[in-house]
Amino acid sequence: MNKIILFLCLCCLHISAAGSTIDEIIANISSNNADIKAAISQLASDSIDISSTNYLEDPSVDFEYLFGDKSVGDKWAIGISQGFEWPGIYHSRKQANKSKLNALSYSASMKRLEILYQAKLLCLDVINTNKQIALWQQLYDSYAEIYNRYSSALEKREITILDMNKLKIELVNVSQNIAQMKIRLDETVKDLNAMNGNGDIPASLIKGLNCYPNDDLLPLEDYIMQYGRFDPESKYYAEMSNAYTAEQSVARMGWLPKFSVGYKYSNEIGDGFNGFTIGVSIPLFANKKKTKAAKAQKLSNEYTAQNLENIKYARIRTAFAKAASLQGQLAAYNSAVDFNANQELLRQALDGRQISLLDYIREVTYFIEAQQETLNIEYDLHCAIAELNKYTFIQ
Repeated sequence: MNKIILFLCLCCLHISAAGSTIDEIIANISSNNADIKAAISQLASDSIDISSTNYLEDPSVDFEYLFGDKSVGDKWAIGISQGFEWPGIYHSRKQANKSKLNALSYSASMKRLEILYQAKLLCLDVINTNKQIALWQQLYDSYAEIYNRYSSALEKREITILDMNKLKIELVNVSQNIAQMKIRLDETVKDLNAMNGNGDIPASLIKGLNCYPNDDLLPLEDYIMQYGRFDPESKYYAEMSNAYTAEQSVARMGWLPKFSVGYKYSNEIGDGFNGFTIGVSIPLFANKKKTKAAKAQKLSNEYTAQNLENIKYARIRTAFAKAASLQGQLAAYNSAVDFNANQELLRQALDGRQISLLDYIREVTYFIEAQQETLNIEYDLHCAIAELNKYTFIQ
């Protein structure tokens, strides 16, 4: 009983360590990823551009010098004026800009969320590949031990050369499988390093990717709630809808006159004149169809947001159904497929000459393929749960 408790504790430690390792790798990528840095930089740049659209017009200075007849003389004038729009426009434009800035921040969050989600999938890929390598390495070691032990039996003609050749072919096949999986592992690690700004993730963290994190499958309602609360893309469209509403108000008030006030000094025939100037600009052409354009933009944004919501709700339900199904499949396989136990039984039968070497190879191949299918189901399950749990990256 004590040994069983110790074993369970060690398993929990491995699972906890795997989860911590993935968290550390994702934290590294979050800090070093070039695309995330670019999105943050672009956000700062776009924020400055948007904020600069709601200032007063620049003051205008004008100077005139008119030549007259010698009997009359020349005259000249200088003036400065400041133009401004209808006051309510500045307030509405400020609201539009505020919503646009919020939308930009959600756009950057969308980029970060997708990158970190892809990074977690790569971590899960590393874990799956390590498990596959360990499984096939175990088979290779078993075949190698049998091959060495049966070499002397071949000399005594207790086993045929055909059996040995078959075993040798299996050794080569298993070795090639392991080599291919190690190549895939190296490529996945390179992808992780590339996401880390081409700075190598510490080898100790990569080596720790051997067990899946303890990510539970929550009720479907929890995932729907998380989408509503945290999804940055839906919030992006909500903020853009607010911005278009404010821009409609700006467009409607754009039909109101613009004003300018200023001061002017004029010198004519030696006499000086000065005073205030007032100007009015009536937007007969500049504001044409802007209200309709703003309304059309808002309508298009709302249709896009609604379509996005429908698609994402469908994806959540699909991913949840897939995860629940995979959980059931994994439980069924785990209850029937235990490669170590089945291999041990087959080995006992082989050693007791109850089955031939060829029968042993055939039966072991069957069980290892079943075990490999179990690993594939486990991998698919954790990928599905990772998709459902991806909003944890922004909570």
